[in-house]
Amino acid sequence: MSSSYYVLCLSHDPAITVGEYGHRPKPALEAITAGIDGHAGCDLVVGRYSYPLIEVCCPISRDQPAKLACCHGGPKWLDRDWLQLLAAGYQTTDPLVEAAVKKVSSLCWPWERLRRLRMELDVELREQP
Repeated sequence: MSSSYYVLCLSHDPAITVGEYGHRPKPALEAITAGIDGHAGCDLVVGRYSYPLIEVCCPISRDQPAKLACCHGGPKWLDRDWLQLLAAGYQTTDPLVEAAVKKVSSLCWPWERLRRLRMELDVELREQP
């Protein structure tokens, strides 16, 4: 079974899909670069699905309509399992885990952005870590 690629808008809470772009990631990334009607200035990512979601891509920083803290020259793909672990890490009180999460969260996945993917990741999250 081949994967399908969707653009997800993280400016909605929870995130919504705003279009299916076939079985390759390039059309979805190109759509973000070109702009998607009704989502100017929104936080957009690409989701790779083989139902369920299996990967999420933060697009090239210059192509991201939203202003985010991350800064990278190429698309950054992250496996769903790692995002689920990060979500769990945000909710721990273990100081070593908190320190590790703080390093990672300053990149592409701060709490507010990650928690909007809670339905796609199929995780229960607290409102505030």
